[in-house]
Amino acid sequence: MKTILKLAALAVLTVALAAPLWAQPIFAEPILLTSCGQSADALMIKAVLMKDSLSFEYLPQAGAADVAGKGSVMLVLGGSSKGLGAAKISETDEIARVTALLNAAKEAGLSVLAVHVGGLNRRGALSDPFNKLGAENAEKLVILKGGNDDGFFTKIAEEKKIPLDTIDTALNMGPLLQQLYHPEEE
Repeated sequence: MKTILKLAALAVLTVALAAPLWAQPIFAEPILLTSCGQSADALMIKAVLMKDSLSFEYLPQAGAADVAGKGSVMLVLGGSSKGLGAAKISETDEIARVTALLNAAKEAGLSVLAVHVGGLNRRGALSDPFNKLGAENAEKLVILKGGNDDGFFTKIAEEKKIPLDTIDTALNMGPLLQQLYHPEEE
């Protein structure tokens, strides 16, 4: 009887310790890389992905249909009036595009990684609606330290129970991305 109780206790403990691992989102390649706000910051992340040899497709105006055949979505947060103007879309149209993309990703079972590397330049009245939309719908947040001084992203992460990593520079993303996309190599 004692042996059975010990085995049962061991089984419960094993499941309890492993449960957080099961809850971790799965980030898979190929990555659909797109902007949420049309800032040029997505090009910086594109360079990081290329340098780290991660498989991705960069589509600045990715839509719902573009999730087909992808393993995950990476949203680069931050609004740019110049970027929106160059893309010839309004803030409202960009919100609608990203919302449709997020809905399609969710329907397809894809994890969403939201990245904010623009610091304070990608915060404020124009950027924060995009930042909020992307952050609230992500499975994980990666935020440049200076862009979260007011706790904007921390508050969203805590309310939505989304893991948040803070980086000092975009160059610090490489090892983190390798850990997310290739955890078996760690």
